[in-house]
Amino acid sequence: METPRDDVWMVEDDANDIAVAIRAFRLHALEDRVRVMRDGSELMDHLQTQNLAVRAPKVILLDLKMPRLDGRAALRELRRRPDTCNIPVVVVSSSHLQSDIRECYELGANSFVVKQMTPSSPGMYLVDTVRYWLDRNEVIA
Repeated sequence: METPRDDVWMVEDDANDIAVAIRAFRLHALEDRVRVMRDGSELMDHLQTQNLAVRAPKVILLDLKMPRLDGRAALRELRRRPDTCNIPVVVVSSSHLQSDIRECYELGANSFVVKQMTPSSPGMYLVDTVRYWLDRNEVIA
């Protein structure tokens, strides 16, 4: 049985970034809708176990720099596959480099969000990002 945890797939290797995100998601009643994977290889392995025709994630939050399979390679693979080519992908990175941003859009990212370290509201930028894709974005049925 699919769970609400399948709505958002967060692919992130940094334990501190994961902890901040989960804490923010918990504060905003989103924690149960997020599945965390540690790198692009884990994402690809997870895809093999899913029936995306029945239920696909509503958005994938994809870190850019990860071990094994990085965000660029994962994004290329997601866009290559017919069953994942239309899943929204938000690249979440500490990079501000225009070349990184441009490359991610050229590879098919739907959005690029720079990680924000805001002490007064840690992780809120991720809550806002997820809320947009879950609650505000309109899709073609």
